[in-house]
Amino acid sequence: MTLQEFSDGFSTLLNSYGSQAQFGEQASGQQIVLDEYEKSSFLTQAQDIVLRSYCDRAYNPQAQGFDDSAQRQTDFSSLIKNAILSPETNSTVGTFDSRGIIYQIPKRSDNSSEVLFIIQEKLLMKKTSDNSIKAEYVIVPISAKEYDRQMSKSFGKPLKKQAWRLFLNKSTGFDVMTELIPRDTLPEGYQYVYKIRYVKRPQPIVLEDMPDGLTIDGVGTASECELNNILHTDILHKAVELAIATHSTPARQEARQEQQNGR
Repeated sequence: MTLQEFSDGFSTLLNSYGSQAQFGEQASGQQIVLDEYEKSSFLTQAQDIVLRSYCDRAYNPQAQGFDDSAQRQTDFSSLIKNAILSPETNSTVGTFDSRGIIYQIPKRSDNSSEVLFIIQEKLLMKKTSDNSIKAEYVIVPISAKEYDRQMSKSFGKPLKKQAWRLFLNKSTGFDVMTELIPRDTLPEGYQYVYKIRYVKRPQPIVLEDMPDGLTIDGVGTASECELNNILHTDILHKAVELAIATHSTPARQEARQEQQNGR
C-alpha cells in the first residue's frame, strides 16, 4: 500500500468498525476522527505488533517462531541483516564480569537499537594479522539470576564452545550495548568478534511530513512501510483495532453518556 492508501483505508475501516448510533442518538457522536499523526502512531504500533506476532512464538497462539515457517522468512527477508562487531575499546559502559567484553549493537539514526531480535549469533576468536578463525563459540543469553547461580558453582564459566551474553536491558533483551563473557582467555595476537544475524526494527509508518517538530520514533518525514505488501492489510486492521480500543475506554464511554444525557 502507498501512504495515501494506508490513510484512506484507515478512515474507511475506522468508520465501518465504529459503533452504530442507537435510536435517538446523533451519528456524529459515535465517530472517531484521527489526524495523520495519530494514524501514523497507531500504524507504527500495529507494525511492531504484527512483526513480533509473526516472528516470535511467544507472541502468537500457534507458537510458531521465525524458524517454524518458510513463509515468514520470505515475508521478512528485507528486514534480515548481518553484522560483525568488534569490541568497544572506548565504551563508557563498564563490564560486570572481569572477563566481559562490551559490543555496540547496530543503532538507528535516533541512537536507539536497530535490533528487534537476534536470529543467530556467535563469538569468533580471530587472529588480528590475517583474520583467520581459531575458534567459534555459541552464544548463550543469560539473565542476572542465572549468572549468579552459575557463578556460585566451582566451575564458574561457560561450557566448552560457549560464551554468555548478559542482558543489559531486561525490558527488551537487547540494548545499544551488550556484554559477552567468553569461556577461554584470549591469546596474544587474537581478538574476539561478535557476529549476529538479526531482524531489524522497521522504520515507522509516517503518512506525511509532520508539522511543529512532531516525530514518530524519531522520524518526522513521510516514511513508507518496509514490510512485505502481503502484511499491509494485517497492519491496517491491527491499527484500527488499537484506535477503537483506545477511544473506547470506560472514561470516554462515560463522557459520551454524559454528553448524551445533557442533550
